[in-house]
Amino acid sequence: MPKLILTVIILVLFSSPGFSQSLDSLAILIRDIQRGKNDSVRFACNEKFLNGFEKILLQHGSFSKNFDSLKNVSVQLPDDKKFKIYTWTVPHYDGDAYNYYGFIQLHSDTSDTLIRLNDSTNVIQKPESEKLYPGRWLGAVYYSIIQVRKSGKTYYTLLGWKGKDQKQTEKIIEILYYDGNQVKFGFPLIKTGSVFRNRMVFSFNAQASMILHFDKKYNGIVFDHFSSNINNPGSLSGPDGTYDALKIQKGKWILFHDVEVGTKWEPSENLPLPPKQK
Repeated sequence: MPKLILTVIILVLFSSPGFSQSLDSLAILIRDIQRGKNDSVRFACNEKFLNGFEKILLQHGSFSKNFDSLKNVSVQLPDDKKFKIYTWTVPHYDGDAYNYYGFIQLHSDTSDTLIRLNDSTNVIQKPESEKLYPGRWLGAVYYSIIQVRKSGKTYYTLLGWKGKDQKQTEKIIEILYYDGNQVKFGFPLIKTGSVFRNRMVFSFNAQASMILHFDKKYNGIVFDHFSSNINNPGSLSGPDGTYDALKIQKGKWILFHDVEVGTKWEPSENLPLPPKQK
């Protein structure tokens, strides 16, 4: 089939009312996933959303499509445009747990491949040291990707939000990379002191907020430093007003403490909000 005819067919497909209507239906489902009156409703909507979204992403040309109308679905694209990663969460009605879902859409000049992510948080015993893969994934909603080159290979640093329950929230620095044709998570690219980590996980009080972002002016990943309440040693930590950072040196992220940065970064409006204390 001539390339011009094929292009016209693709343009007609994505401008057709049917495709727009499918997106509208998915937008309603993702809203009900977040606001459903009970867990049964939320998970039933999520199952429909998973199947419907997968069908759309499997369509030829979907990689270039804009999905901004799907609120609370984070879509991240690295600078080299080799993949997109779509992530979202199903918050339980009582705010006592979150389940995470997602797809990785690999892109090349000849074909696209879609991979479903399986949240295995409950069975991952050592989250900062385990090497993981799409079928065994530490679920999170990713909101940023930073590319890193080391020894001629590209690694993708993902920054993610991970609600846990009414008391605890986490944020994650994850490393995604290709091992041959396989996508994997977790690579010892982060050095903190004498320890190399596959990823970093920060746990803090759900009613607090944490800065974790790539600061272009500083040229590093800047984040809040946490300290525990000395009057309540068992309490979850919170920001103490100082910042730490990771900077790239020889292809690795190196930790620096008490850095001076004037950050005014605010989290994306698309990130889920922590539940209110009851």
